[in-house]
Amino acid sequence: MTLGISGGLVYLALGLLLNPKAVPNCPEIFVPMSSASLRVYCGQLAASKQTLTDLVSALNLVKDIPANDPTRGYVDSNVQRWSLSILRLAEATYQEGNYDEAVNAAKTVPQNVPAYKVVSKRLKQWQETWTKGVALDKETRALLNSSKWVNAYSVAIKLTRLNNRYWATTKYQELADLVQIAKADSAKLDEARQLVKTQDVKTLLKAIEIAKKVDPKSFAQTEAKTLISTAASQMLKLARAKLDNNDWQGALEIANQTPEVSPIKTELQDLINLSQALSHATNTSIAELETAISLVQGIGANSSMYQRAQQSLVAWQLEIQDLAALQHARNLATTGTVKDLQTAITQVQRIPASNPRGKEAAQVVSEWRKQIETVEDTPYMTAADKLAANGTAVGVQNAIAQLNQIRPGRALYPQAQQKVQQWTAELQRAEDGPILTQAESLATSGDLSAAVAMAQRVRRGRAMYAQTQERVNDWQAQLQAANNLASAQRLAGNGTPEALLGAIQAAARVPKSSQLRSQARLLMDNWGAQMLEVAQSTASSDLRRAIAIAKVIPESTSAYGSAQSYVQQWEQQLNPQPTPTQSETDSDSILGN
Repeated sequence: MTLGISGGLVYLALGLLLNPKAVPNCPEIFVPMSSASLRVYCGQLAASKQTLTDLVSALNLVKDIPANDPTRGYVDSNVQRWSLSILRLAEATYQEGNYDEAVNAAKTVPQNVPAYKVVSKRLKQWQETWTKGVALDKETRALLNSSKWVNAYSVAIKLTRLNNRYWATTKYQELADLVQIAKADSAKLDEARQLVKTQDVKTLLKAIEIAKKVDPKSFAQTEAKTLISTAASQMLKLARAKLDNNDWQGALEIANQTPEVSPIKTELQDLINLSQALSHATNTSIAELETAISLVQGIGANSSMYQRAQQSLVAWQLEIQDLAALQHARNLATTGTVKDLQTAITQVQRIPASNPRGKEAAQVVSEWRKQIETVEDTPYMTAADKLAANGTAVGVQNAIAQLNQIRPGRALYPQAQQKVQQWTAELQRAEDGPILTQAESLATSGDLSAAVAMAQRVRRGRAMYAQTQERVNDWQAQLQAANNLASAQRLAGNGTPEALLGAIQAAARVPKSSQLRSQARLLMDNWGAQMLEVAQSTASSDLRRAIAIAKVIPESTSAYGSAQSYVQQWEQQLNPQPTPTQSETDSDSILGN
């Protein structure tokens, strides 16, 4: 039978060689309708290529040939041989790391061939090894994700002990490289970890910059992301603090530099929107306020910015209403008539003081009221100017009466009172000027007492009071100086040293600015000389009395210097130096030589 089958195949092959047109197209044959010999031929042709795909195709071509077919025995011997070839190639594929491909190929080996026992055993070994490899890979990566570099490497090195070239070399090297890269990147992050502890924006940005340089494929990327997230959260807090202090510009500056990491992305955007809204709201126009409102309307109730956003939104809505009312009122007030100004005031007064524009409303009301008061009181100012223009006292008095009709607190009241004071002063100068002139005339004639009495008729608070009082003070000083000098002359009349000393002291009280000062000076010198004469005349009878008189002569007199010389002379007479003895003289002579 074997010879017959072989002969048949040889005959088929020779026929195909001799007749090329009769060569079958094996890839396109319809297996159920093909003869066993043709399938065996195509199977051998495919198996001869010695690839997994072709060997599997060869098995598939002959697997359905019936057991009673004459070619079955020949087929079984080929199937055994092809199965071993499949197992050999599947093993190589498995060692290269193509586990599924290798398993699928090995499973094509029929269970009824002797080679299947080897295949089954090998499949079990592959599965156990591959499962260990997958588990070790998973464990290593989990440790890398936890930044446990030493533990990760200890697990990865176990791959080298697996009976699989892919896990022991390629996969091990891949994980070892990942461990080294992650460890190196983690070391780079040490500086960034210290920087994140600060509360300075520039320092936090530097930490973020360092973290961003970590390779995205590195397992240290988890640490880097955590660090970036921490730094971003710190920056958000700093920006929030700026916003809480109404520094929306500072808040925006920080927020625009903050990375949009997942944990804070929504809150960061809310802060930016709120800060931008506050920026628009500062421009105080309805359009800008509407833009501000649209920005905060998107801030959700779960946001930490929600409460502030809602408070601002309500305030801005009120402000828009107030701005519209103010604009309408200003348009009315442009006419400048009392009626329109009063209407504008009525409208603006409806804005509550607690509203955002309450202060501005109160300010424009005050301005318009002053404008109304100016319109109402200007006729008084005009009439007063006309009355005062004629220059008569009656005209000025009537002008003052006109201005006094402008009540305190009115817009023109300060200006009116300034004119009242000016014109009142002019009237008072006209009334008091002759009094001062007459007083000065009396003073010139020497009647200072009469001059003082006349000048004191100018009352305190009058326009010329200060000027008049200055002259009165001068005249009174002159009177006092004259009194002091007269008193001094009366004292000096006694002629005693005590009287003369009192006279000098009284004359010294005449002010230096007084016209009598030169006369007082001469008298003081004269009385000092008299005291010295008394001292000299007394020295012949009472030396101690003479010294006492000379010592009290005032330094301000011309006799002072001479008096001091006499005092020294007379004291020496009272206390003469002892005369040296002859022996003392001889000793002094010897010592001198």
